[in-house]
Amino acid sequence: MLIQNYILQLANDGIKRDYTQSYLDSAKYISEKKDGSELITLVQKQLGDYFRNKKQAAERLAEKVRDVYDEFYEKNMSSTATTLNDLPSDAYYDSDIPDKLPKDMSFSPYFRQQVSALNSTIKIADEVPRNEKQVIDAVLLTSKLDETFLENARKDPLLRWQYFGSIIGVTRLYPGREWSNNFAGFYDDYDPRVRPWYIQATSGPKDVIIILDCSLSMKGEKFSIAKAVARTVIHTLTKQDYVNVICARNSHWSEVGKWHFYDTRVLSCQDQRMVPATNAHRKDLIEQIEKLEAGGTTELEKGFDTAFSLLRSVPRTGCQSIIVFATDGKDTDGEDVRCGPGYYTRSGYVPGPICKYNFTSVYGVAMEKNKYLQPSARIFSYLIVEDAEIFPGRLACDHYGSMLKLETGENLITQMSNYFEFLSAIAVMENALWTAPYLDAWGLGLMITHAVAVTSKKTGKYIGVVGVDATLDEIENFLTKHQWGSVYSFLINSQSGVIFHPKLKPSTKLLEDPIFIPIAQLEQDKDGKPREFSDIEDAMLQGKTGSKIISKSRDGKTRTYYYGSILDKEYSFAFSLGSEDMIFRRSQEPTNRSGIGESYFNLLKMYDSPLLKEKLPGVLERLQVKDKEAKYPGLRVSYEHSTIFLAPQSHCDPIEYSYNDSLEKKTLDAHLWINGNDPDRGCEGTGQLYNKGVRADVLITYPIQEIWKKRAFESLDQVKWTNVGLRSGVFRTYPGHRSTRNYDPTQRPWYKRTSAAPHKTSVSTPYMDSAGVGKINTISQAVFEGMTPKTDKECANFTKGKLMGGCVCDVDTDCYIKVCYKSVAEGPNKHQRRCATERVEAVTGLDILYDDFQKKSLESMQASDFRKSCGQEYDCPDGEPGCQTRCYLFDTSAFLVMDADFLMANALDPSQYDMVTLGRKEGEIMKHLVYYHKFFKREESIDFQGSCRISPDDPKVTMDGLPQNPEDTDDYYKKRGKIPKFHNDFGCIQNVVSYKTDDLALGPSGMITGNVSGPCMSGFYYVTALPQTNLYLLVIEDWFAYRQTLFYNFNCKITRSVVNSGAYRIINGTCAHKETSDSTLRDLGKCPKLKDVKPRCEFNKAAIVIGHITFLVGALLLSYL
Repeated sequence: MLIQNYILQLANDGIKRDYTQSYLDSAKYISEKKDGSELITLVQKQLGDYFRNKKQAAERLAEKVRDVYDEFYEKNMSSTATTLNDLPSDAYYDSDIPDKLPKDMSFSPYFRQQVSALNSTIKIADEVPRNEKQVIDAVLLTSKLDETFLENARKDPLLRWQYFGSIIGVTRLYPGREWSNNFAGFYDDYDPRVRPWYIQATSGPKDVIIILDCSLSMKGEKFSIAKAVARTVIHTLTKQDYVNVICARNSHWSEVGKWHFYDTRVLSCQDQRMVPATNAHRKDLIEQIEKLEAGGTTELEKGFDTAFSLLRSVPRTGCQSIIVFATDGKDTDGEDVRCGPGYYTRSGYVPGPICKYNFTSVYGVAMEKNKYLQPSARIFSYLIVEDAEIFPGRLACDHYGSMLKLETGENLITQMSNYFEFLSAIAVMENALWTAPYLDAWGLGLMITHAVAVTSKKTGKYIGVVGVDATLDEIENFLTKHQWGSVYSFLINSQSGVIFHPKLKPSTKLLEDPIFIPIAQLEQDKDGKPREFSDIEDAMLQGKTGSKIISKSRDGKTRTYYYGSILDKEYSFAFSLGSEDMIFRRSQEPTNRSGIGESYFNLLKMYDSPLLKEKLPGVLERLQVKDKEAKYPGLRVSYEHSTIFLAPQSHCDPIEYSYNDSLEKKTLDAHLWINGNDPDRGCEGTGQLYNKGVRADVLITYPIQEIWKKRAFESLDQVKWTNVGLRSGVFRTYPGHRSTRNYDPTQRPWYKRTSAAPHKTSVSTPYMDSAGVGKINTISQAVFEGMTPKTDKECANFTKGKLMGGCVCDVDTDCYIKVCYKSVAEGPNKHQRRCATERVEAVTGLDILYDDFQKKSLESMQASDFRKSCGQEYDCPDGEPGCQTRCYLFDTSAFLVMDADFLMANALDPSQYDMVTLGRKEGEIMKHLVYYHKFFKREESIDFQGSCRISPDDPKVTMDGLPQNPEDTDDYYKKRGKIPKFHNDFGCIQNVVSYKTDDLALGPSGMITGNVSGPCMSGFYYVTALPQTNLYLLVIEDWFAYRQTLFYNFNCKITRSVVNSGAYRIINGTCAHKETSDSTLRDLGKCPKLKDVKPRCEFNKAAIVIGHITFLVGALLLSYL
């Protein structure tokens, strides 16, 4: 097959994989026996020390807050200032006022923004009056925390944000920063009292039902206030809480006898249960609340009955039960709300009776249902505008809650003080906590906070909450840096929710607070297999340490899971080891370096710096860096040498590497290490910067650059880059050039695709090169770990088709890995073909401009008679003009690798060529292949961490003003403007549809043929595999396009969308995610201690007294008569 021959020849001429394989086969290896139990103990200690430091910093800060407050109170040190501007300048640095920022502001890569290393700043919530006496006092008082902030930072250089949020809505933050702007240029609001760290520290887990009186009497401003109450309560919940909202009302007749249907309903799509207050559920509930309009008659009995049913459902916390009730207290809804249909008399139509609600039934339902609820529900009533206090007041007071009247919907956190003060009053403040993960409002990604609620020793009053942060990317680093081979790790919480797993997005790429899906969804299939994993999950949830072997895990391998817990069993982590990972073979540095020259770090620009010119004289001249090459616009390249990039995972401290902005020092350290002779002792306790084995990989792959430089073949001028990426994170590329800072070859699609099918040559879909050189395809091949010598006796235990690495073979199919080759490795049978080792050590490939790849591919498919060749137009079989032959290459996931339309696609609009599916271009044929030939198997899954767009992206017109190459990204955070760009993306839940090929459907002939005629097109097609690659060829002869109308072919659009791959937003995505737990925190004994506090509750009972007097007077008059 000519096109396959072209691809294989291009790979052979350009990549030279056999040479790289020979270097690895010639390398010396040592074997290390891995002990998973020791690994668990090591990680537990490291993470334990890490968290302990954060906890101690928070405790010091909390003690300082308490001491300062008590001294302030005892000495009556209230400020004489009447405005904030009257305060001393060193006490008042304001994040919202540029002129009031500290003078030492400078960019910190560790915080990714301008910060002050010497001073904290304050942030006042928008709804808090800035010059009130208590605000001025709070600013002055908290200014004394700077000493402790600085002390903590000195003791733990890994500390991130430290802060204190006061009860009145003032935040003091260290290091000081200017507050973030929205895209309109205004400073974002920030109220600490509604942030997850504050709420979790002051209230603990709780179950909250919000009941809204949705009757017609609430129409207008009253209903707006009621909805604002619901929004405020929801905003102050966190994912540790459970919630639902009920709109209570009933149907009625109008004054003219028209029937109006209304019903009490639960607003969440999960209307039979409570839902966790995750970001997705909160957004969904608020969206449903905003859609509500007042209407119907006052009918609250069903609403309260439903509320108590929900409070008995599972899942829930079972720690606190709270009902928040918003009503106007009126028992009628006006003249137009009738409780009967009316009737006709000789005099005309008589309307039905005006509805007048009897609240006694509500009292009865609440009393009866609450008797059996554990814990009993407290009811907090909010009377909206009206004076009808009796009903909501009695309801609240009888159920150990309280009632407040609200006249406006402004500053509700302050107005609803009865609710928020109660939550903070019942919490036992001595117990600090680690919060559930949430997205940092200050730009550092997903994090957890050690939060400590602070109370005064002198007054016993609650002061506020201090917090010290730990980012999830640092925690992930503790786990991933101990991985090797096929080992992977994951982290779950005490409810089995996944916080980190290689199948999920990294924490730094999340757009919103994540939904934590159960670990079973990632480690077991839809049928719950392997069932043995359930035992591992149960042990992890109990905080146990141990291990278990699963003979056939979800990826088909035998795997051993080692697991342990941290943070008092709040989190558990595990490492999954394949059978081949128990003995880890590590390549060693060549003892003879006579043929190995100097390697160069990829930051070519830095070799021209004063520091490197001084420390490394002559290196710049040897590099011969060029920066004005037409082939590589905007880039510095070296044709004389390849360059080495070390991914974050290659470093002992990936976090420090990622945030280290000293590029000169980074380049010098890397250059000296990769070319040095210092002993490679690894990371643990040595002070070494790079992982063990990194230098060995650099030295072993050095000779390939000379091979790459000597290549000569037809398409060489169209090849942009040639590279090899090793599993250690070492990335050698030619010509030498700069890679982006956090580039990781092992995470690139070309690396993963090739590793998954290492016996095939893989070709990527077209994409925009990360270095900015244009639209390219990557052709890549696997390079295996150096061959493991095996004797004939050792190989006798394996059958043909399953021969392991080092065994003698004749053809590829004899081997388990399906690769049989003549190796230079020593050992038995070294002169015969032997099977490759099972482990992929590296992936090597080349990047070729798409235009040349397509041109050469089409040339290789020209018909021998030059009739009906790809792209050729001719008359249709019926004699009509306009038919043509269309040719496509697509991969195993139905993504197009070659399409004639890609030639004309704008390189600045990746949607026109990157990850375009066959279904999107040829819907009828895709439909045939899916449903008739069963060639494609449809797969569906739910992505709870999806990314959706507010509006479709328009293609870029220019790249001006945007980072265009790796050097530009270095200065992005430093030079970005104050006003952020508009973010079109937002987090959402998506249904992911994908397709996978099944080669068995090709049959004995290896080809599928068919004839289609549909709303888009008609034609006769052929599909066949290119068996030594990941590609398939589709040829459509007599292809003819249909146009149903002059404007748009809707039927064609529908046909294509039915069989198109992609991620589709689930409009109410929260319905797709249901908690599976059947136990409450109360059942598990995990509810925090609570104080038995009865809030003050009173209401105006004058109406009751008047009613009694009226009754007595009436009785006396009757007796007199």
